[in-house]
Amino acid sequence: MTTPDTSAAAHAVDAPAAWGRIVFISDLHLGAEVPRTTAALLRWLAGDALRADALFILGDLFEAWIGDDLLDPEGAVKVADEAEVAGSVCRALRTWSDTGRGLFVQHGNRDFLLGTDFARLTGARLLPDPAALEFNGQRLLLTHGDALCLADTAYLAFRAQVRQPAWQRAMLAQPLAARAAQARAMRAASRSAQAAMDNWADVDGPEAARWLDRAGSRWMIHGHTHRPRDHWQGGMLRQVLSDWDLDAAHGGAPRAQALWIERERAALAVRRQDLVA
Repeated sequence: MTTPDTSAAAHAVDAPAAWGRIVFISDLHLGAEVPRTTAALLRWLAGDALRADALFILGDLFEAWIGDDLLDPEGAVKVADEAEVAGSVCRALRTWSDTGRGLFVQHGNRDFLLGTDFARLTGARLLPDPAALEFNGQRLLLTHGDALCLADTAYLAFRAQVRQPAWQRAMLAQPLAARAAQARAMRAASRSAQAAMDNWADVDGPEAARWLDRAGSRWMIHGHTHRPRDHWQGGMLRQVLSDWDLDAAHGGAPRAQALWIERERAALAVRRQDLVA
């Protein structure tokens, strides 16, 4: 299994001095099955999110991304419902980034096929995982978080396979409709496996600390686990982002949250914004 480059030295985003406020979200799992969640993002991008100078989406913006050609005219014919959602979200992101704000996107375990056409159409910069952000004298380590769930060995083997360029080329060579069917089957298998699990795999704390140490950072932000919380360990902070689910797609109470970090004189203020009406 390939070990991620956790030095993040070559992957730093240097926040411009003009940035005063940045915001992080992850795990929206957007698609035709979650219209309320999709609508909530579109409202937020046109409203509160405009107070940010940069938006970082740390993986799983979409429940499944079967290729950037989902946004082509063929997508509107072959997989109409998913193509319509993908198009509306991408147009909203483009409107947001056209204001001059920074838009950064990491791949998640569901949308690892997001590619250069997606980035071009939305104005996003695709970030490696992990990536470092230098902001107001702090070095933040950003990751989706799935590679840190060491106990989920079956998933990590799958992750190593689907991140291989050869696998992705073979997948994208299939007809769009065939990819859509395969994505549906993979989602069904994943949900079945999750329902059978007694405990969800979580991030391995010692491994997260090793990533931070190698990256020269004391502050990590990630998603994936759907367990929003601040973890302090040995002077290191690991902040877990909330997932978004206003359609009861994953059970439990409605939830949607954004993590804001703002300059306050020489320090940074951190707050979580609850977007559930």
